[in-house]
Amino acid sequence: MTQHLSKLLTAGLVVSVLVAPLGALAAEVRTNLKASTTAGVGIRNAAQFCTNIDTLSANILAKLPKREGKQDTRANRKDEKRDGKIVRRDEKLDDHRDKWDGHRADRYVKLEARATTTAEVAAVATFRTTVDAAVVVRRTAVDKAVADFRTGVDAAVAARQGAIDSAFATLKTALDAAVAKAKASCTAGTDPATIRATFAADLKAANDAFRASIKPSGDVEAKVKALRVTRDAAIKAATETFKTAYEAALKELKLAFGISA
Repeated sequence: MTQHLSKLLTAGLVVSVLVAPLGALAAEVRTNLKASTTAGVGIRNAAQFCTNIDTLSANILAKLPKREGKQDTRANRKDEKRDGKIVRRDEKLDDHRDKWDGHRADRYVKLEARATTTAEVAAVATFRTTVDAAVVVRRTAVDKAVADFRTGVDAAVAARQGAIDSAFATLKTALDAAVAKAKASCTAGTDPATIRATFAADLKAANDAFRASIKPSGDVEAKVKALRVTRDAAIKAATETFKTAYEAALKELKLAFGISA
């Protein structure tokens, strides 16, 4: 029973569904920034760098919102996919419970039909009440374990997304600062070649920091694994508690019918 419930409730590929594949995004940022600093308008000619700084900086900064939009789209699609899996798993669990409710009801009917004495009728009623109560206790515990697991996963994913959002904000701040620094140097009459080299270095540093901050650290996977262990242990404990209660009730029922345990 525990293994069956675990299969119905497991997160399956939750990590692959929840953790955004940002490696490609980082590569895109790196490629675009590199291109902007080596083949952009006026960059090949150092003397023209300051003349074209406004056009160059506008092109670089204009790409960031598009990248953020793509990331948000990916995240939303993965949320929808995960939500769909949760709905399907809940439906399977409901179907499983409905079938067991039906089997249990059928057994009660058969037991009631076998009861011919007052003591036997009372024993069947007690058995039914005890087992039904144990089922409620088990299902409540299982539902709580699943809810706690999903809440924990949501929190881990939200923290990861928060880190990604923060990385984008930090990248934008760094790019803005690099552009402002380059423009100030141009205004101050600094050698264009020096400004260009410094600008390229600042963009590379911003990109490197961005890539490092969005690189998966394994925290989400570790948290999900720990949450899964806790959930499965709670489900197992609930099943064992139910089993103990059921076997005790069955023993009393057998005694009432004169059947040796």
